[in-house]
Order: sequence, then C-alpha cells, then structure tokens
Amino acid sequence: VPIRGYGLEPLLNDDFASSNFSALWSSSGRGDLAVIRAMGANAVRLYGDDPALNHGPFLDEASSLGLRVLVGISDYPYIQMADSCKHTLFDCYDVIKRQYSQLLQSGFLLENRSYHPALQTVVLANEPDLKFFVGAAAMDQIVFSRGLLSALDGVLSAEREHGVVGPLPNLTATFSFGICSTCTEFANKAAGRSGGHQPP
Repeated sequence: VPIRGYGLEPLLNDDFASSNFSALWSSSGRGDLAVIRAMGANAVRLYGDDPALNHGPFLDEASSLGLRVLVGISDYPYIQMADSCKHTLFDCYDVIKRQYSQLLQSGFLLENRSYHPALQTVVLANEPDLKFFVGAAAMDQIVFSRGLLSALDGVLSAEREHGVVGPLPNLTATFSFGICSTCTEFANKAAGRSGGHQPP
C-alpha cells in the first residue's frame, strides 16, 4: 500500500531523512529518532535519499542521540529516472557519480569536507539481484556485478572530486532472499543457499 499524504494523495517523496519530514523525527516534532533510541537501538537504516533535499539536520539529530545512520542510494538513479542505469546496461558510473556528488553536498559532508560523524554506512544498492537485469534475464550476475562495481567507482570518484578527508563510511550492497529461477545452480534456494549446511 503506498504511503499517502495528508490529503490522501500518494506521497511523492520517500526521503524521510530530509528536513521536509522533520516533524516526524526531530525533537521539536514527534521525536521518532528519540523514540528509536529509547527503545535501545544504536542505528537507523534509511532507504530514500533525494539529493535535492537537505539531510544535515537529520544527521545532526541522530548524532546528538548517539544513533549511527546507514543510508541507501535509492532505486531512482538505477531503474526509475529517465536516464537511469538500466538504459546503459547498468554501467552506473556517470549516473551514480552525479547522484552521490549531490548527496555529499546535501548534508553528508561537513564544511571541512569530512563525512558527518553520524554517517556509518552507505548502501550502494538495495537488492540489485532483483532489479539489475536487462530484458527477461533476471539475476544476471554479470549485469548486477557491472552495476555495483560501476556504482562503487562513481561514489569513489565523487568523493575524490569533493576532496573528502577523514574517516570514511562503510560501503555495502544489500541482497535479497529471493529465489533465482533462472540460475543454473541453487535455483530453488533463497539467496543462492545450498542445501548442505544449515545453521544450528
């Protein structure tokens, strides 16, 4: 079910870490971050990230509460925008470099060109195994590997161009537990798991 706005229209932006949604997370609003911290959490994972919006206040609030932040590059530059990676057979270098450069300027970096101390991890892509494919060739390992590696290259180039200094956030990609029906091996196992070793 899509999230609805106040007038029940579909919500057009899912970047809840922006200043636009401070009424939800800030201490002057509903205080969601403080509630998350009070529940014993030490980190919050985000998905949406509109580079046109300011993320500095969210990161400041999280830091003041002792929360680390894991941000993700959303699907938008990969598969949704007009010139997304899917139109370049998932050579994502240019698209992600441009997107990440804007994110660095929207609160990820402090004035001294170091990362915001609350920023712990950047998720390059969410479930590329389910989304990075060309035509009907779902779970194409070459395609999603190209997508991830070229995205990583784009992120590193954006950091270099901005002269980033100091400690860097971790970089990762999150994979699904989906079944790969087109895989030649383990096609009936979630996340490519073999049937041999089972956890205790």
